[in-house]
Amino acid sequence: MEPEVLTDTLLARADRTPDVVIYESVDPLGPVSTLTYAQVAGRASALAERLASVADGPVLLAYPAGLDYTVAVFGAFLAGRPVIPAFPPGTSSRHDGDRLAGIVADARPPVVVAPQPYPEITTPIVLSVPGAEADGGTWPQLRRRTAGSDVAVIQYTSGSTGRPRGVLVRHDSLAANTAAIVERFELRPGSRALTWLPPFHDMGLVGGLLTPMSAGIPMRIMRPGDFLKAPLWWLMQISETGTTHTGGPNFSYDLCVRRARDEQELSGIDLSRWRVAFSGSETVRHQTMTQFARRFAPAGFRAEAFLPCYGLAEATLIVSAGHWAGPAADAAVSCGTPVRDQRVVIVDPERHLPVEEGVEGEIWIAGPNVTPGYLSGDAGDLFGELDGLRFLRTGDLGCLRGGELFVSGRIKDVIVFRGVNHHAVDVEAVALDVAGSVGRMAAAFLVDTGPEPLPVLLLETHGQQDEALTSKVRAAVLSRTGLRLGVVALVPPRSLPRTSSGKIRRSATREAFVSGAFDEVLPGGATRSASADSRAQAEATSELTAMICGVVSMICEADDCRPADNLIDLGVDSVRAAEAAAVLEHALGLTVPLEAILAVSTPDDAAKALIADWLAKGQEPGLIRDRVVTAGNGAGVV
Repeated sequence: MEPEVLTDTLLARADRTPDVVIYESVDPLGPVSTLTYAQVAGRASALAERLASVADGPVLLAYPAGLDYTVAVFGAFLAGRPVIPAFPPGTSSRHDGDRLAGIVADARPPVVVAPQPYPEITTPIVLSVPGAEADGGTWPQLRRRTAGSDVAVIQYTSGSTGRPRGVLVRHDSLAANTAAIVERFELRPGSRALTWLPPFHDMGLVGGLLTPMSAGIPMRIMRPGDFLKAPLWWLMQISETGTTHTGGPNFSYDLCVRRARDEQELSGIDLSRWRVAFSGSETVRHQTMTQFARRFAPAGFRAEAFLPCYGLAEATLIVSAGHWAGPAADAAVSCGTPVRDQRVVIVDPERHLPVEEGVEGEIWIAGPNVTPGYLSGDAGDLFGELDGLRFLRTGDLGCLRGGELFVSGRIKDVIVFRGVNHHAVDVEAVALDVAGSVGRMAAAFLVDTGPEPLPVLLLETHGQQDEALTSKVRAAVLSRTGLRLGVVALVPPRSLPRTSSGKIRRSATREAFVSGAFDEVLPGGATRSASADSRAQAEATSELTAMICGVVSMICEADDCRPADNLIDLGVDSVRAAEAAAVLEHALGLTVPLEAILAVSTPDDAAKALIADWLAKGQEPGLIRDRVVTAGNGAGVV
C-alpha cells in the first residue's frame, strides 16, 4: 500500500477541518494574514491545474517568504511536479544572484511560479499563485496524483562544500522526515510554531513550512529580513502567540543577545511557553546557549528548551536532535540521538569500516529520508556500503558517545599539521573569541603548495586594523588547540567567501589566498559613486548621509564614518545593515528597505538610493527634507 504523503495529509485535513487556520503571515506594518486548510487546498489545486498545461519538468519557485510560497509548494506537489525552492532576483546578494542563474542553467525548469516576470530568469512560462478567487474550489480529482516514490523537491545545497547541486528529495522521504521531526520535537495539539527561516533552504522549507502540515499545528511566518532588522520582534511574536516551537541557526541567538541591551528591551516579553528552541544549520556553541539562557531567563526562557540538531539536505533535513544538558568542558555539543528509522554509523573514512564508540570518523547515515542522489546524476563518493546496506556519506566528522552524536566538522576542513589533526572550526572559534566584538568571520585552512605546509587563519574584523590582535590570536590558538599558525591576517568584513546561508567557504577562501587575492588587503579603499540626479535633493541628501554615517558608527563601533567610506570595510554585513535600516526607519518614519543599505557601497550611495526610492513612491521632496533634517537634529534617533 502506498504510504501517505503530504498532499494526502493536506487534502484529508481540508476535508475534515476546512476552516482551521494552518498558516499565518505577519507584517510589522500590517495585519496578520491567514490561510485555512481549505484555502491552501483550493489555491494549490488551482495552481496544479494551470501547471498541468505546461511541459513536463520541475517548477522553479521565486516568491518571497510568505503564504504564497506555501501554496506554490503544494501546488507543484499536487501537479506531480518537483519544486525547486528559490527566491526572487534582486532581494539578496550578488552571490545569490549567481547561484540563482546556476540553478536555472542546471535544472532548466519549463515554468517559474513568481509574482512577476524577471529578466534574470529565462524560463519561458511564468505563473502566479492564485488568490482568493480560488477559495471554495474542489480538489477530489487530484487525490491520487502524487506517489511516494516521486521526486518532491530539488533542493539546491548552499554550496559550502563546493558548487551547489540539486539534491533529489522524494515524497516518501519528506513524509518520513517530517514525521520524525513531529515525534522528536513533541509536536502535539496545542503546539504553535513560528518561522523566520528562508523557505528556499531545507530548514526553512521542511522544518518551517511542511512539518506543521504533518503535525496539524498552526505556523506563523515572518520574513527573514524582518527578523534581521529586529530580532527581538521574533521574541515578541513568540510571546504574543504563545509559540511553543521555533528556532534557527546559532547566530540568531547571538543576535538576540546583542540587541537586548537593557531590561527595558525585555519588557512585556514572556518566553515561558517556549518548549523547543532548536538550533542547527551551523555549528552549535555552548557559549551562545549559555549567554542566551542567562539573558532571557528573566523573560521566562528555560535553558532546557534548547534542542541542538544535526542534519543536511541529502537527508531531507533532520538526522539527530536532543535537548541541551547545559554547559560542558568539552567544546563539542551533543546533537542528541538519531531520529526514528535513522541509522547512524561512524566510519573510518579511509578504510570504510566502523570505528569504536567515542572514536572520531565520518558520519554515515541510512534511512527512508536519504536522497537517491543529485539531479545531475553525479553521485561521486556520495554513497558507501556496510553489510550490504547503502549509506549516505555525509562528509562530516563526528563520534557517538552513549548513543548521542557529536559533530566535529567537515572532513575537508581538518588541518593535518605535523601529524596532528586540528578542526578548522575549533581554530576559528578561538580567534573569534579573542577578537570579541570586532570579529566577524574567520577561516582556517592549510596551504601545502610551498616547501612545507602552512597553517593560515584569516579573520574578518571591523574598524581599524589592530596588529596586536594578530599576536593575541596566534598565542591563544597555540595555547588552546596546539596549532602553531604560520599566517594570521586581518581582512575587511565580508571579504571571505560565504554560501547563500552565510556559512564560510573554506576551500574557496584557500583558493583565493593561494591566488593572491588577500596579498594587498588595504582597508578604506572605497570608491564613491556620485549621481548628478540628486542635485534637487541636495539638502536632504547631505543631512541623510551624515545621519547614516552616525548610525553606522554607532552600530559598528567605528571611530569614524565618512560619506565615501566603504560600508563593508566598516563592518556592515547583512545583520548590521538590518540594524541600521531599523534605526533609520524608526527615526524617519519612512520605509527603509534592507537592500538600500546592503546593496550599496557608501553612506552617500545609501542616502541617494533611499531618497530616490521615496520619491519614486510618491513622497514629496519637502516632506523628505523635513523628516531628514528633523531626525538629523536628534529627534527620533535612539
